[in-house]
Amino acid sequence: MSKAVLVMDMPEQVCQKCALCYETENDDEYLCCVAGKLVPDGAKPDWCPLRELPEKIPELESGYESINRTLHREGWNDCLDRILGEIPEKGEASKRGNPAG
Repeated sequence: MSKAVLVMDMPEQVCQKCALCYETENDDEYLCCVAGKLVPDGAKPDWCPLRELPEKIPELESGYESINRTLHREGWNDCLDRILGEIPEKGEASKRGNPAG
């Protein structure tokens, strides 16, 4: 089955504030509509499908690095930028001024 990515703000500490969670007919019970499970009170459960995006790899400040490392860093950061919508898809106007997108 193919996969999809949904980019949203990560809820603060409790599932009840998540856009993918809703209150059931029983007061004080919440259901995760992604996992189809009742949400426990307290911290985010281990089965939660939400994952934080990884950090970008910082730019090289000085010195040299191998071409493999440079390509890895640029590819990693461009991938994160695309997920966040900071680089347009091919055929759209570029925010960076890079015609390749």
